[in-house]
Amino acid sequence: MIVLPLLAFAQQGVIWEPEVTVADGDTFGYIRPRLSLVNDLPIIMLGKGGDGEIFIAKGNGTSFNVPISVLPNGMQTYMASWTGPDIASKGNNVVVVFKAQPIGTGNIYAVRSINGGDTFSDTIRVDNFNQGETWMPALDMDDNGNPHVTYMVLDAGGGNEGIAIASSTDGGATYQAQQVVTDTSPGVACDCCPPEIIVKGEYQLALFRNNEVNIRDTWGSLSTDNGASFNSNQNLDELGWMISSCPSTGPHGLIISDSAYVVSASKAEGKYRVYLSTTGLSEGLNLSSVQIMNEPTSSIGDSQNFPRISGSGDTLIVVWEERELGNTNILCAVTTDGNAQTLGSFKSKVNSGQTGFQGKPDVIFKNGFIHVVYQDLADGNVIYRKGTISDVTDINEINGTVVSIYPNPTSQLVTINGIKKKLVSSIIAIEATGTEVEIDFDWMSSETILIDFGNKVNSGNYFIQFGFTNGSSFSKMVSVE
Repeated sequence: MIVLPLLAFAQQGVIWEPEVTVADGDTFGYIRPRLSLVNDLPIIMLGKGGDGEIFIAKGNGTSFNVPISVLPNGMQTYMASWTGPDIASKGNNVVVVFKAQPIGTGNIYAVRSINGGDTFSDTIRVDNFNQGETWMPALDMDDNGNPHVTYMVLDAGGGNEGIAIASSTDGGATYQAQQVVTDTSPGVACDCCPPEIIVKGEYQLALFRNNEVNIRDTWGSLSTDNGASFNSNQNLDELGWMISSCPSTGPHGLIISDSAYVVSASKAEGKYRVYLSTTGLSEGLNLSSVQIMNEPTSSIGDSQNFPRISGSGDTLIVVWEERELGNTNILCAVTTDGNAQTLGSFKSKVNSGQTGFQGKPDVIFKNGFIHVVYQDLADGNVIYRKGTISDVTDINEINGTVVSIYPNPTSQLVTINGIKKKLVSSIIAIEATGTEVEIDFDWMSSETILIDFGNKVNSGNYFIQFGFTNGSSFSKMVSVE
């Protein structure tokens, strides 16, 4: 395993817009929400547990339209907090894939919309596997709007687990014969860890958790010829995690140029933590680094899990579920310098609430905006939040007003100008690990605040987070010497 040390970098923050409740959870569900974009507006898939229904909610710029059901009457899907249906889109072509009930005999199906998610087709059979069970589908869309679906296959006896891919060349109207892409991997695929597929240009990368005599590391199977062959398989974290039962958590990935960035969770080092692997693609899979995200600051019972990644160019965004001191929040790491190590050196919170359980996030970064969706189990709803990246070590603007900070670094006192007191509802300080710390502050004028760290903190980087009355938030980083 190649594990890089945490380094100090100029950090980014996120200016978050107010949280938006997608739909009433009791009516439309909240299980494992998934996110895509249509014309840069969010389209969110909601799963309703018990009923096995799938609903689609389209964003309209300020809120979400009433969700629509996409399944025929009487059809149910398999879904759980860790696996379920998936959604992807390109232009106005939107595809949802799912595993039909009953679990032992149901097939993998898709429904398709060609009008941006306003209406959906009847079911379209995706798999052509009649020798045993298929389940846990996921999909990605290529640059031409063709969906590529991955899922697990098991033989009639319930074993010999493998990962298959079925591709479409007509936008999802039909699917070609599947191919199993894990035949040359050691052991079998981990039997209840969801796989993923990432498609970009000539690359198709299947991601899965392998099971080689109970060593359950994250693996990849790569095609460099548009899916004609998958002949490069590799361990993508090399952690050697040995566990006798399936952990029910899978990887996710992103391809930028000739590199893949893969996030996954592992308990190889004693508790669940999130890892980011970087691998080259041009000459087959070539693992170059494995980066550890900053771990929770407290100890027993704290964990990180269910990471998702998005990005473009030199920007990488990772979100995940993190449990600390009895609360589970959605954490976010951001870098704009193209260096994966930066992601491991800082994390910040996405959800505005301080307590409760928020989980199972998904993320998309496009055209400068971060889109995040997650469960809020405190009220049983799905929450959407949109943000923009801010270099918090420089001067920023809020609604055209310049925000500045000095001196920075500081030994004790720092002044922030440009924040309007009448708009501020809360002020907290957060250290780089994500833990809130105590500070003193005093408003010197209606737009100037004096922060006093005193002797209450150790040297290091801290974020001053301002919560506003409209539900948005803004952060500035301060280095304390």
